[in-house]
Amino acid sequence: MNTPHDHHQHCNHDHHHGSHDHQGIKTHLHEDALVCSGEREISGELETVKKQLVSEIELLAAWIEKNGGIIGHIKALVEAASPVTVISTTGEEVAAREIAGSVIHVSVVAIVFNINPSNLECRMATLLGDLQK
Repeated sequence: MNTPHDHHQHCNHDHHHGSHDHQGIKTHLHEDALVCSGEREISGELETVKKQLVSEIELLAAWIEKNGGIIGHIKALVEAASPVTVISTTGEEVAAREIAGSVIHVSVVAIVFNINPSNLECRMATLLGDLQK
């Protein structure tokens, strides 16, 4: 079910941005449930991304219910290699300092019933795309 498609032909959901990327979005059926997952590498501040992800998951849940779907489970995982230690010298003293990591890996999975797979893929792509803004 993870196939490229014409956005205007298959993506039937509300946008508040111009386009989105379906790369990394996968769907499959497990018994009667539709499982849709996606992941992205995102640049940003960890706390900001976590807060935004909570809001995006709330919006996804509302979208599923608005479209007649039933939520089995929605989960997200946020990983960050932080802090990063930078060690440097210009030839004299060696300095070490910690800086916050800026690359964050986000994974989201939705296990749902009664939702069109293509529409859910589009909505997942929107969620992940909005985190990158």
